[in-house]
Amino acid sequence: MLNIHNLDFTLDKFYKLCSTITENYTTITVGEYVTSGNKYPERFVLMRHDVDGRAETALDTARIEKELGIQATYYFRTRNNVFVPEIIQEIERMGHEVGYHYEVLSTARGDHEKAIKLFEDDVDKFRSICNLKTICMHGSVLSKYDNRDLWKSYDFRDFGLIGEAYLSAGKNLNYFTDTGRGWNSKNNLRDFIPGKNEQISANTTDELIRLIKRNKISNFYISLHPSRWTSNSIYWGLFWLEDLVFNSGKKVLLVVRK
Repeated sequence: MLNIHNLDFTLDKFYKLCSTITENYTTITVGEYVTSGNKYPERFVLMRHDVDGRAETALDTARIEKELGIQATYYFRTRNNVFVPEIIQEIERMGHEVGYHYEVLSTARGDHEKAIKLFEDDVDKFRSICNLKTICMHGSVLSKYDNRDLWKSYDFRDFGLIGEAYLSAGKNLNYFTDTGRGWNSKNNLRDFIPGKNEQISANTTDELIRLIKRNKISNFYISLHPSRWTSNSIYWGLFWLEDLVFNSGKKVLLVVRK
C-alpha cells in the first residue's frame, strides 16, 4: 500500500502549496488579470484549474482554496462527467471564477465553421448556469489541431468574452503547470504561453513551494488539473499510471510532429 503522505500531487501537498501562497502573495483570477489594465498587485499568484475529468475532484481543491482565502479560476469541459451544473455553480458560489475549457476545433477536426458553431452553443450552455467571462483552450494532445487556432479566423470577444487564459496572458507571467506530473515542460505539447521562451521551472511541488517562499519572483501563473490531486492511494496510483502512459505517448508525438 502506498504511503500517500510521502507523495507529491496529494491534497495534503496542495494545502501546503496554497498555504505558502497566501503567506507570501496576493491571488487573482484570470478575469481580474485581464481587466486589470496592467495595474495588478505588485506581487501576485494567478491560480488556474483545468477540469478535464470528474468534476467532483474540483470541489476538493476549490474548498481548500476557499478555506485559505484564495480565489481561483476553474475551466470546465462540456463532457458529461465534467459539465455538472450543480458543481460548477457551487464552485462559483465559493467566490471562484468559472469558465469554458473549449476543444471545439479538435472536435470539428479542423473545420473552423463547424467549430465556431459548436463554440457558440457551448457558450450559451455555460451562460445558462453561470457568469462566463473567460475561456481556456484544452490541449487535446491526441489531436493534431491546436484549439487556439480557431481565433485566427474568429474573435472570441465577439461572444462577450474578455479573455483567453493563454492568449490574454502577458509574457511577464512566470508560468508553471502540473501537466506531465511535474512543474516543467519536458512532457508538455501545448500547455504554455505562446511566444514566451524563457521560463523558470520546478520539478516537484516542494521545489515550487521553495520558489514561492524565496519571494524573489514578482508573480506566478500556476495551472493545475484537479483530477491529478488526490489523497486516495488507489486514485493516486491510477493517475500516476495514466500520466506515465500519456507522457510516453507525448514523446512519440513530439518526434512524429517534428
